[in-house]
Amino acid sequence: MLYTNDNLIGHSIYHYLIDSDENATRLSYEDFLHGNHNPDAQTVIFNLINKDISVIRLVGLLNTLRFSLLRYQQPVLVVKSEIAGLCRELIKIDNAMIITEKSPLTLFASIAQRASGVSQLPPQRLRKQLSQRECQILELLIANNNNKRIAALLGIAHKTVHSHRIHIMQKLGIDNSRTMNQRIAALHQC
Repeated sequence: MLYTNDNLIGHSIYHYLIDSDENATRLSYEDFLHGNHNPDAQTVIFNLINKDISVIRLVGLLNTLRFSLLRYQQPVLVVKSEIAGLCRELIKIDNAMIITEKSPLTLFASIAQRASGVSQLPPQRLRKQLSQRECQILELLIANNNNKRIAALLGIAHKTVHSHRIHIMQKLGIDNSRTMNQRIAALHQC
């Protein structure tokens, strides 16, 4: 089952699954919201690359619907490669797998095999790298708060916030604050 919009990535994934003789159903996000989906599907692929809706809104939507997503064996989220690390930390669905538009086709093949029960590989879990406090600070940074505002909200020193921000960037492999700000801005763009 694939939830997507009509973009190149969504079409490519869908046609790859069809060409691989997989039973794939393409639905819109609205279908999922209104319950018009197959509860018997084991794997669901969400294409979060969308020109009309920002990634942060889609991640928020999926976090809101996380309890209904837990019934699927493996929810798979397709995101832009430059923001995959941020999405990995923001998503609150424990059994989700995040892949990018640059992922090899063999990864899609293993997802399809797993859905049909052929592969006995354990599901790939999100590997969270950030502590709970770092996640709080990241969420506040994404909400466009500066270090002093975050410090006031959390009741800690602004230098502590700066230290956490540095650790967040190191753990996510981000070299500098400018790159971090660009990736946060990319989350808000459609």
